[in-house]
Amino acid sequence: MKQKLNMKVNPLPVRTWNWLGMNETTLEQAVMTEGDIKIDIPETIVQVEDFDNDFDSVSTGMGSDMNKLIYLSNIETQVFQTLKEKKEKKALKLHFYYENKAQDLNIIGLDLKENSEMIVIMDYTSSKKGQGTIGIQTKIRAEKNAKLCLVQIQCLGDGFCCMNDIGAICQEGAEIQVIDLILGGKSTYVGCKTKLEGDRSILKAEIGYLIDHQNCLDMNYVALHEGKNTVSEIHASGVLRDQAFKLFRGTIDFQRGCAGAQGEESEDVLLLDDTVINQTIPLILCAEEDVQGNHGATIGKLDEELLFYLESRGICQKEIYEMMAKARIDTICRKIPDEEAQIQVKNYMEGRSSDE
Repeated sequence: MKQKLNMKVNPLPVRTWNWLGMNETTLEQAVMTEGDIKIDIPETIVQVEDFDNDFDSVSTGMGSDMNKLIYLSNIETQVFQTLKEKKEKKALKLHFYYENKAQDLNIIGLDLKENSEMIVIMDYTSSKKGQGTIGIQTKIRAEKNAKLCLVQIQCLGDGFCCMNDIGAICQEGAEIQVIDLILGGKSTYVGCKTKLEGDRSILKAEIGYLIDHQNCLDMNYVALHEGKNTVSEIHASGVLRDQAFKLFRGTIDFQRGCAGAQGEESEDVLLLDDTVINQTIPLILCAEEDVQGNHGATIGKLDEELLFYLESRGICQKEIYEMMAKARIDTICRKIPDEEAQIQVKNYMEGRSSDE
């Protein structure tokens, strides 16, 4: 019998009232096996061994229990490295496909050398009728003036649980853009923690989600400002319908010494049914005076007048809901710097519509 671990994932950096039930999420997970990856790698990106455990110092959004699961599962890190001064325009593509009853776990290391650029696209797909649990941990080290665009597309079947864990350290002038699309899965846990260690380093995170049926999404995004004049932007936009559940934690943490830092987080949620559960907890932690931090959340339903107008034009309510949901996802999808990945998202959304 496989060893099981009682995990606390997606912890807030600072605990709030326990009765809110938002400080962290508890999971029970058995040890897992290393999953297969189909890799499309550009010539200038090098796959190397993590001999020196360079990524051990990178903490992640889902928390330390994710590292315990990886240790117990004996999973090795697969590292992809840029060449110094090389700006690669072709994307590194990592395709993850999961069969029924999968219990797969992978660790990806992205090592960006000074003044280099890389695009990484990771997509998670599965059989529609299957079930299982999958985990992916992505750790990033971005050296001076390096730039990374990381795209993660989750298109799993409704029987799958997904744990998607991200951690990054940015040195001086480094910039990381994260685009997360959560479109499937029974339960999805996403954690992303970025340490803006160097001066003028930047994090831009765009999150899009569509949660329906009785599925759930649990998120924890943290921007840790250490360097001067650092910038973070965390924006989430999504749709909830049926009996869906969503919890979004967004934290901007201004450490002492990060003078001139700016942080912004926002969420825009469209609720299509009264039976959904929507929870949002934005945090701004401040140990430095000379900073700017903003947060906000917009929660709305379809305007009754708009609904009436569209129905009077012969569009049924189901089609209206699908149209609004697709519009949210399309806005973020257009930011993906790869046409093939954009088409994959659009095809998945079309497939969802035909299954309804």
